[in-house]
Amino acid sequence: MVTTDSLNTQILGISVDIGQPSILLTSSWTFMIIMLVLVIILIIIFRKYKISNYSTKELEIEFSSSPKVTVKATRDDSSLYIANRIQIELITRKAAISVTEEDVIEEIYNSWYKLFQILRDEIKSVSGELIRNHKSTSALIELTVKILNDGLRPHLTKYQAEFRRWYKFEKEKEGNSEKSPQEIQKQYPQYDELFSDMKEVNRILTEFSTQLGKLINDK
Repeated sequence: MVTTDSLNTQILGISVDIGQPSILLTSSWTFMIIMLVLVIILIIIFRKYKISNYSTKELEIEFSSSPKVTVKATRDDSSLYIANRIQIELITRKAAISVTEEDVIEEIYNSWYKLFQILRDEIKSVSGELIRNHKSTSALIELTVKILNDGLRPHLTKYQAEFRRWYKFEKEKEGNSEKSPQEIQKQYPQYDELFSDMKEVNRILTEFSTQLGKLINDK
């Protein structure tokens, strides 16, 4: 016979009913509270461990017309997601790939213009919750906006439209019908100036991709 006192001090009890068959597991409030506390402690430890494994990276981009820009980004899930999407766009276009005189300027402008639109749409699509609760996301958006406004936009504004008009007219000339696009574009009056500035934009975009790679690959 089990007394009331023994029931009150029982932490965990197991009974087996062979006739059913079934197993009945019983526990005291003390045991349940202890288990709940242990679960909470384990959750806290796991979260602290996870946070401690998020390294912080300094991303630096140098602009010729302004001081070096430095932002700090924590290597968390949200920043990795955004950084990876942006870097893929950079390395699959004529952006983070070295520009040479063998490249066709019109094709580079097509790629850059599309890149500008995609990166702008990418940062526009980031949710308010991510911006509000993740400083790394805000840092990446800030840097991307800087790249667009101070790196890519000035060149496109200054050179793209004028060069396209000139190039369209020149390639339709009878005397240029047998010339390659590279030969025609070198006849552009401001070719040296345009190409030099294009190389600088290419350097900025390449460096941006490199800095994102540091964050993505934890280097």
